[in-house]
Amino acid sequence: GAVKKPYPTIASISEVGTTWCGRCCSFNAPGHRQTKYEVRAGIYDEEAPNGAPVLWTHEKAETCGANVYLGQTDSGQLRVPCCCNLPYLVTKDANGAQLGKTQYLCDACLFVPKFSVHDKNDNEVYRLRPDTCFFGCCVRCRCTCNTKDGKCCRVPFLVRDPKTLEPKGGQVTDLWAGLTSEMCTKRNTYQIQYPPECDNSMRATLLGSALLVDLVIFEQDQD
Repeated sequence: GAVKKPYPTIASISEVGTTWCGRCCSFNAPGHRQTKYEVRAGIYDEEAPNGAPVLWTHEKAETCGANVYLGQTDSGQLRVPCCCNLPYLVTKDANGAQLGKTQYLCDACLFVPKFSVHDKNDNEVYRLRPDTCFFGCCVRCRCTCNTKDGKCCRVPFLVRDPKTLEPKGGQVTDLWAGLTSEMCTKRNTYQIQYPPECDNSMRATLLGSALLVDLVIFEQDQD
């Protein structure tokens, strides 16, 4: 017989658990606000919400931001990193059972954003981090203009072994969103590549990881 797919090909993501005030403050403390994302099977329609059932949710309570905006200088923004009560997203199934968690990390390399990805038993399975240079202290961009759908200069967050930090064959990276979106909007387009051994629970959790990357890293430039 036909093989039943575990999840539909088309899904929609909507943010349902945040406030206007929280979004307005995202520039000053990115990732701090309480929020909840719903991932639904198919395109969500407010007039027929049951037509697109919830597959997973990604949610967090209010925390500190990844950093705090202090002011503007001639060289750019002046920000101070936070190293306690940091942003996270908990991934749950449609029944509310926890599937995994993604946690923003702070260590000695303050200029390199990194995330810890855990399973439902709170075991760290992956470390999400870009490539680095200068002894691991700075982010190394990838400049490959001939890559299809890729930006000329981008920063892929590679899925790594949490102990050795060796890549596991997956990544979260931002793509070229098209001329109109790139020039006229702040819309970001991401691609998620999953490690070969990744099961459905960790795939859902890594989707939450991509949402947290956007919430913490890119949203401070949008609000």
